[in-house]
Order: sequence, then C-alpha cells, then structure tokens
Amino acid sequence: MARLHQVTSKSERAAFDRVCVVRKRIRRRFACLGRNLLCIWLVVFMAIPVRAQDAAQPAPPKPAKLKISGYGLLGNLRLRQMLRILQEGKTPPTLYDANFVEDAALLLVSRLNDDGFLRPVITARLTLDDGTEAIHIWDEPVEEPMQRPIAARAVQFEIDPGVFYYFEDLKFSGLDAVPEKTARAYFVETGGLLSLKRNRLYSPERLKRSIGNLTDQLHRLGYQNASVVTTNIDSNPQTGATRATVVVQQGPQFIVRSVFQELYIDTNAEPAESRTVYPGEPFSKIWEQDHGQSLRTNYFQMGYPDTTVTIETAGQSTQTNQVQLDMKAVVHTGPRVRVGTVSFSGNVRTRDAVLERRLPLDDGDWLNRIRAERGRYRLSRLGVFDSVELKYDAVDEHTRNITYVLDEGKQIDVSLLFGFGSYELLRGGVQVDQFNVFGRAHHQRLKVVQSFRSSSADYLYTMPEFFGENMDVFITGEGLRREEVSFTRLEYGGGAGLRKYFRGIHTDISTRYNYEILQAQDVDPDIELLGVQNSRAAAIITDLNHDRRDNPLYPRRGYKLFANLEVASDYLGGDVDYQRMEMSGAWHRAISDSQWVHLGISHGLVAAISSTAEDLPFNRRFFPGGENSVRGYTEGEAAPRNERGEVVGAETYLLGNFEFEQGLTPTWSVVVFADAVTFGRDLSAYPGDETLVSVGLGLRWKTFIGPVRVEYGHNLNPRSEDPSGAVHFSLGFPF
Repeated sequence: MARLHQVTSKSERAAFDRVCVVRKRIRRRFACLGRNLLCIWLVVFMAIPVRAQDAAQPAPPKPAKLKISGYGLLGNLRLRQMLRILQEGKTPPTLYDANFVEDAALLLVSRLNDDGFLRPVITARLTLDDGTEAIHIWDEPVEEPMQRPIAARAVQFEIDPGVFYYFEDLKFSGLDAVPEKTARAYFVETGGLLSLKRNRLYSPERLKRSIGNLTDQLHRLGYQNASVVTTNIDSNPQTGATRATVVVQQGPQFIVRSVFQELYIDTNAEPAESRTVYPGEPFSKIWEQDHGQSLRTNYFQMGYPDTTVTIETAGQSTQTNQVQLDMKAVVHTGPRVRVGTVSFSGNVRTRDAVLERRLPLDDGDWLNRIRAERGRYRLSRLGVFDSVELKYDAVDEHTRNITYVLDEGKQIDVSLLFGFGSYELLRGGVQVDQFNVFGRAHHQRLKVVQSFRSSSADYLYTMPEFFGENMDVFITGEGLRREEVSFTRLEYGGGAGLRKYFRGIHTDISTRYNYEILQAQDVDPDIELLGVQNSRAAAIITDLNHDRRDNPLYPRRGYKLFANLEVASDYLGGDVDYQRMEMSGAWHRAISDSQWVHLGISHGLVAAISSTAEDLPFNRRFFPGGENSVRGYTEGEAAPRNERGEVVGAETYLLGNFEFEQGLTPTWSVVVFADAVTFGRDLSAYPGDETLVSVGLGLRWKTFIGPVRVEYGHNLNPRSEDPSGAVHFSLGFPF
C-alpha cells in the first residue's frame, strides 16, 4: 500500500520543489519534442512535390538505369553526376547506345587519371533491350570500339582504380624569382602540417597544368623568356611513388622604363596630344592589356566607343639580368558617337519601367561604354535575370542604338535547409524564394526552420533600389519559439525599413521600424526574473555591417565590424521604453599558409534611461555561452544567476575570443581557443562584476558549406552550478 509522506522541513520542501520543477521540465520537453517532430514532418511533406498521374493513360517507358560502383560512396556519386553532361535533357533516355557507353568510359578514365589513378580498369556490364547481358572492359589507353548497334536498358560501370600515383620527391632547379615554397604550391597542395599522399597526387595532365601556371606567374613578373620543363620523371608502377625535377630557365627580367603616348582624335592624321610616362613596372601581356584598357577607358567616358590602343616596343637596353623597355602607345579615338535609342529584349515578365530606372544613359547622350556597362551591372544585380548582354547597333557613323538582351530566370526556388548545433541539435527547414514579384524585380522569401529546441519563421519582402542605386526597401515578419536555459522565449512581429550599401567603403547600413511581442513563458513560479515577462516593443533598429574579410566561410585575412542599436519607446506604439546596443568585431591573420590567428570581441548593454530598470523586457537581456560564444558552457549558460542558481541574464557584457588554427591537411585543421566573458546582472555593474573563462581544443573539417566543428571547452573558474566543460558539434565559423 502506498504511503503519503507529509513534507514538514524547509530542506524537504526545497527538495520537493526541485522534483516538481524537474518533472514539469521533463513533461514540457517531451511535449515540445512531439510538436517539433510533427513540424519537421509537415515541413518535409510540404516540400516534396506530389504529382498526380492519370490512371487512364498508359505508363510512359521507364528510363534506362545507370550505376557506378567501386570508387567509394561519394566518389561514385561524383562520377555519376559528371556523366549527366552526356544526357540530352533533364531525364535519362529509355535506352543507352554504344556512343554513350564509350563516351562515359572515356570520361571516367580521364577523371580517374586526373585523380592520380593512371591505370584504372573500367568494366561495363550492359543489360540489353532483349534481356541478354554484355560485358566490355577498358584496361588499355587504346581500346577496340564496341560492337554496334547496342541498346541497353541498364549500364553498370565497375571501377578498379588501381595504384594511386603521387609525388614522393619534387625538386626545383634554376628558380630564383619566386620562393620554392610558392612554386611547389602550383604542383602539390601545401596547406597543412601533414603531407599526405592524397595531397601530392601526380598525373601527366595535372603536371602539364602546373607547369603552365608557374610559367604564367614568371611571365607576369617580367620574365618573358622563362621556360619550365620537368626532367627525370620516375614512377614506380607498384607503389605509385613518383620523383621529378622541375628545371626553370628564367632569363632576364623585362622592365617598362617609359611609355610614349600619342593621341589621334577621330580621323585626324596629326596627333592632338603626346606625353611620356615612366611606370617602372615588370612587363607582361597582363601589364600591356591593363595599360591599354586604362587608356581606352578615358576616352570611352568622353563618347568615343571605338577607341583603340596599339602598344609596341620602341627601344630597349640590357643591363645585368634586366632589360629596360621603352614603349610606344598610339591611341585612335575614332568618331564621337551619341546614343540613338535604348531598348530591351527578352523581358517577358519584367516591366520596362523597372529596367529604365536602372540605366544611366538616355537617348541622345554621348555613348559612354563605361556607363552602359554600369547599366548592365545594375540590371544583373536585380537578381531576376540569368544573363544580361549588351549589344550595339549602328544607325550611322555618329549614332548607335543600345539593346540589353535579357534572359529571365526562374520565378520560384525551393530549398531544403539542414544544420546541427550542440544546443538545438538537428535543425531542418525549407526556404521558398519568389523572384520578380509583380514584374517589378521584387523578391520575397519565406524561411521555416525547426529544431529540437526551437521553431522559427522569417518572411522578407525586398524592393531593390527603390530610392536609388544600392538603396533597398524591405518588409519583414518573424516568429520564434525557443527553449532557453531557464525559460521559453516567444517573439513575433514585423517591420519595414531601408537598406543602403556603400560600395566604396564596403559597408551596409539599414534602419527599420519594428513592432514585436516579447514573452518569457514557462517560468517556474519561485524563480525571480528581472524585467517584464510580457511586453509589446515598438523600436527603431539600426544595423551597420562593415566586412573586409577575404572569405565569409573561411576567413584567413581581414576584419569585420558589426553594430546594432535598438531604441524602443511607447511613443512608437509599444508599452516599454529601453535602449539596447550590441557591437562586435573580428580580425583574422595568416601566420603561414597553414597557420592562422583569429580574434573576436563583442560588447552589449541594455538600459531604460527614460523609465525604471524593472520595465526592461526580460527577452532583451543577454545570455552568453554556447558554440559561438563561451564554449565551456551550453547555449545561454554563461550568464548571471540568481540566489537559487537560475540563469537570469545580463544587462551588460564584454566577450573576447582567441583562436590559433593549425592546418593538418588542406581540409582538416586543429584549433586551440580561449573565451572569456565579463558581465553584470545590472547595468550599474558596467562593464561587469563577474568573469568566466574557458579554454579548449577543437577539430575542423572544411566543407563547401562551411567548417564542421567539434570542440571541447574547459571552464577555468566555474561557479558551483556550472559544468566543468562542454562539448560542441556545430557548423560554421564561430565569430
């Protein structure tokens, strides 16, 4: 028989309360998990197109089957994708003929050779239309043609790649213009601490391309007579180990000492102007093209679209290992031309008025080819055309019509989304983009994402260049439900704003009005929260983004700055008054071709200058911690706690990140990091009265969608309620 225990002491009451809280959280987590799984199922179900078939119509013939095996799972998929170029149309044919099989085998052998397998064996197993089977094997460079005719319902290529060939030893001789390490990078992959065979693969075609690339580099440096050849190539057919010597004959370096320029206007026989410039730069075909283009550009802007430039050597003198060149550049402008008419072709859905607003040239203007190209660039930036081409049609000697030939792209694009994080675990969703809405080049996007801890939906409607070049108007709508460490965040609302991109300084600035419902739900009754749990926030939000990184996915050099300012007021339609600012910066520096240093810093504060601190929405407090913050903690856990040890967030924080990344191979690297945050539960403790520090180690895998990261952060000074560390598995660069 069950006994009813009566709780009497404070310790028993506290323990009983904690058990109730745990039970409540478990019930809430399981209920949320059921909702999340249902949402994921609905998202995937809605993203899969369903095509109804008419049962009365006869079934169409089945497409022929193509299968590749023997080269690994990813290798087989990659080779099969490559063979799609042999298909006519988007669907496979009903039967494969001998030409397809032979061409496919030739492509497979070529790709395997390029991957370092110089003597592969390709076996084609054919299932013919009459049900019989046939086999053909390619194991020699020259093969007998297949018997014809052949009609195969299925083709399976079985691949035996054979021995992998790689550079065991690569030497250079006679090279002084560039460091040997730089030259070696043209032949093998050098970015990494470990020199793996896979990164030193050898094939005759790759060697030929490497020689050409090194020769081109020497030519660009002014060594016009440079030659690069390989000697003593020795390959072991049993192991694939290859030795070779790269012999470089640089010759003298050619330097452009002076350029004498002559200008002929229209058809005049006498030069209108002449002058001499002294570049003092290495001579190459690239220099010649750039110098000629700079001269042509000057006169394109004046309305001379037929300007030609001829550059030739007028004289030279030889010094020690150097040849000084005196060049002559003759400029013929041709006739000055005006614009007749400007028209468009190929715009079926896009309105002419939308296109005309993007053009900097009008009828009767001087024909400035630079401005005409500028118009082509602005039309391309609309994002509704697959291609934009420019065509000139002569009306007479001094008049030409301009036609922009447009190829409109697809209107709707559906993308499935996937991600993973140590806190939210698996993330999945769908993004639907519609282009050229109403024929005005407007763009709308709906993104729905579901994870095990959050549900979110974002809507964005953009009107590009509504108020001028690089100035867009946008409308947003968003909703978020997310389980935080100590509460459930519920936010939904929308707004409208203006975005301007300043191309000259690589800076994007946007300002918007935003109205949002902010709620902190599922809060335990005995947990003290700071601020308002339910509020309506109406704010003016300004974002500034200045990005000078060399690569947004894998930054190796450069820096990034970001700032966000949010000012909420009841005068704007809400019921709370607060000011919130957040700033961040990142700096990246390459120490060598396989070592990098990354630094990050971010700072935030929220205040209620015109009201009391108790009027701050709890959702607007800061919760540092997680895979992109302090990595010794889970998401939002590196934040202030109350007397009961519950996370209550900060009104101010200062976060710093340091990383040293060492490349192991071109695709793998190891990271040593340190993260530190100081924060204040109240703004009066600015910039903070408590500090947490984490150090750790991580492993990164380079993929085309960003780095896949596995990291462990250890806490140096954890509080009594804090963990000793945390393991994170995530995708993307942390800062």
